[in-house]
Amino acid sequence: MIKKSYNISGFDCANCARKAEEHLNKKKEIASARIDFSKNKLYISYKENELSIETLLSYISEVETDLINLTDSDTKIAKTKIITKDLIFLIGRVLLGIFVIILAFTAFHDDKFFWVNFGIYLAALIILTYDILYKVIKHIIHLENPIDEYLLITISAYGAFAIAAITKDAHDFMEAIMVVALFQIGRVIEAIATNKSKEAIMSAVDMRIDVANVYRDNKVIKVKPEDLHVNDMVLVVAGEQIPVDGEIVEGEANIDTSSLTGEYVPVFAKQNTLVFSGTLVKTGSIKIKVLKEYKDSTLRKIADLITNSGEKKSKADKFITKFAKIYTPCVLALSILFIIIGGAISTDWPLFALNGLKMLVVACPCAIVISVPMAYFSAVGLASKNGIVVKGTNYLEELLRMKKLICDKTGTLTHGSFAIQKVVTNNVSKNELLESLYACECLSTHPVGKAICHGQDLRKLSAKVNDFSEISGLGTQVKYKNHSLAAGNIKLFNMMKINVPEVEDFGTIVYCSIDNKYIGYVVLSDEIKQDAQPMVDLLHSEDVEIILLTGDKEENAKEICGELGIDRYKAELLPEQKTDSLLTEMSSNGKFAVGYIGDGINDAASIRRSDVGIAMGGIGSDVAVENADIVIMNDDPAKVWDAIKIAKMARNTALFNIIAALTIKFSIEIVVAVSTLTHAYDVPMFVAVLADTGLTVLLVLNSLFLLYRKVKRKKL
Repeated sequence: MIKKSYNISGFDCANCARKAEEHLNKKKEIASARIDFSKNKLYISYKENELSIETLLSYISEVETDLINLTDSDTKIAKTKIITKDLIFLIGRVLLGIFVIILAFTAFHDDKFFWVNFGIYLAALIILTYDILYKVIKHIIHLENPIDEYLLITISAYGAFAIAAITKDAHDFMEAIMVVALFQIGRVIEAIATNKSKEAIMSAVDMRIDVANVYRDNKVIKVKPEDLHVNDMVLVVAGEQIPVDGEIVEGEANIDTSSLTGEYVPVFAKQNTLVFSGTLVKTGSIKIKVLKEYKDSTLRKIADLITNSGEKKSKADKFITKFAKIYTPCVLALSILFIIIGGAISTDWPLFALNGLKMLVVACPCAIVISVPMAYFSAVGLASKNGIVVKGTNYLEELLRMKKLICDKTGTLTHGSFAIQKVVTNNVSKNELLESLYACECLSTHPVGKAICHGQDLRKLSAKVNDFSEISGLGTQVKYKNHSLAAGNIKLFNMMKINVPEVEDFGTIVYCSIDNKYIGYVVLSDEIKQDAQPMVDLLHSEDVEIILLTGDKEENAKEICGELGIDRYKAELLPEQKTDSLLTEMSSNGKFAVGYIGDGINDAASIRRSDVGIAMGGIGSDVAVENADIVIMNDDPAKVWDAIKIAKMARNTALFNIIAALTIKFSIEIVVAVSTLTHAYDVPMFVAVLADTGLTVLLVLNSLFLLYRKVKRKKL
C-alpha cells in the first residue's frame, strides 16, 4: 500500500471537502482518502499504483465545481492565501448585485413598475446566486447527494422570490435578495476569517528555513537547505536558524531551542556539540559539519509530523462527518413539513413558506463542520509551541481516556547520566578493570554503556575491538587483545555460568569478566529528574495510575517509587517482558487507555504497542519520532500533563462550539416558528443569515484563540 500526502486548496466550505473525500473513497484505486479542510491537506492510501495529480483532480471535479489546486506535499508548509481570485470575484459580484438592487429600489420603487422591478431583482438574484445554483445543478446531474447548505440557500432565495412574484409585493423581492446577498457577504467574511485562522495556525508550526551559508571553494555562499550534503561546512551567525542537523567544529553560541522543545532558555553550545535544524543562534557564531541532509533532519521530520497530524481523524471529526450527512436532510424535511402543515392549517401559505425558508437558512451546519476540526488542529499547534509533537488529533482524545501511564526509568524519570561511584576489583588492578569495561561498552548505545565511557577518548580503543555484540537487557560481549570480554548485569553472568557476588549497593551494578573469569564490578548511580515529581503529582490529580517497568534491580526500583510516590513497579525486566506487562495492563483496563512513556530507544516495542506511546527527549532521536504517537522534545516528563491539559482545551472548545451552535440555531428556529404561529412579530431575514455565516465566523475565531492560550500547571 502506497501512502501519499498533498497540499489541496480551493474548497469554499468544509462540507464541499467532505463530499470530495467521500467521492475519492469510492474509487477502486484508493484504499482510503482524507481531506483536512483546516490544513489544506489531502492524505491518500493507494491499493496498488499511485494516481497522477491530473487523475485526482478529474475525480474531484466530478463533485466539485470550484477550481481545486493540488500539489505534492513537500518540506514546505503550503501558504494559505487570505484573499484568493475566487474571493475577489465573489466580492465583485456582491457589489454588482447590491448596485442593481439600489437601482431598482431608487428608480423603480413605484407599484406601476412592478414587472420592471421583477426583472431587475431577478437579474440581481442570478448575479448573486449563479455559482450556488451551478453547484446544486451539477450535484443533481452527477447523481450526488445535493442536500447541503447550497441547496438550502437556493430554495430559500428562489422560494422567497417566487412568493413575492405570486403576491405581487415588490417589498418581498428585497427580502428574497437579502437572503442571498447576506449569505454571500457572510461567505466573504467567513472565508477571510477561515483563511486567516489557517494562516495563523500554520505559521505557529511553520519551521521553514529559506537559506543556508555553506563553504564552497573557500567561500561562503547562500544555498537552499535542500542543496546541502553530508560533511558540508555551514556557517551560522547570531540571528540565524541552524538549517540542518550537524556537529559544531568551530565557535561557540547560545542556542534557542524553543522552536523544537518549547523551552525559551538558551543552551550554550561549543565544539563537538550536536545541534539540530530549526533552532536559533542567539549569540555567537558557529561552523557546523552537516551530519544529515535536510530531508532527514529533525526540522523536516517534526514539520511533517505536525502537518500530517490530520491524517488520523479524531472522534469529534468522525462525529461531525456523520452529523452533517444526517442533520442537513433532517432540517430540510422539518422545514418542508412546517410549510406544508402550517400552510394547510392556516391557509396563509406565503407566510409559512417565507418563514420556513428562514428556518432553512438558520439550519446550515457550517458553523459546526468548520470550527470543530479547526479546534483540534489549533490544539496540535499549541502543543508544538510547547515542545510536544502530536502525530494525530485522535491521540488527544486517547490522552483523555488514559487512566494508566507506564513509565520507563532511565532517561524518563531519571537523567540517564550515570556516573561510576564505586569500583571493586577481583585479582586485577583498577585500571585493568576499567580498560576492560571501556572496551566492552565503547560501541554500546545503552545509557549505562555511555555513562561508563563518558569522557573517555575511545577512538583508538574501539579500533581494537572485534565481534561486538549487545544482548538486549543483559549486557555486551567483545573480543579485545585476543581475549573474550563481557560486561553486564548478574543475569548475563548467570547465563554464562560465571560466579559473581551478590551486591546490595544502591545503584546499577555492572560486572566484568575476561575469558570467563570474573574480574570485578562498578556501581553507577543515576539522578531523578527535577520534573519527575511534578509529573507524578499532576497525573495523580487526574486519577492516572503510574506504573514503573524497569530492567534495573528491584531495590533501585523500590527506592525510586518510594521517593516519587509511584503506585506500582516491576523490576529486572527484559524489553520483551516490559511489552508483556504492558499488554497485561491493557487487557485489564477496560474502556480506558494505557499510555507508555520511554526514551524512545530501548522501549520502542512498548511505545508502539500502547494506546498512547510517548517518547521522551525526541530531539534528534529517529527512533522516538518513528514509533511514538506523542513526542516530548525535551526531557521534561511533566509535559505529559501539559499534553493532557491541551487535549482538554481542544475537547472543551469543540464541545462549546457544538453546544453554542445548536443552542443558538434551535433557539432562533423556535422563535421563527412561534412568531409565525402567533403573528406576534416577524424575524428579519438578516437574523437568519447571521445565525449561519455570522455564527460560523465567531466559532472559527473561538477555535483559533485556542492557539494563543497558555498552558499553566496547577499548584498542588
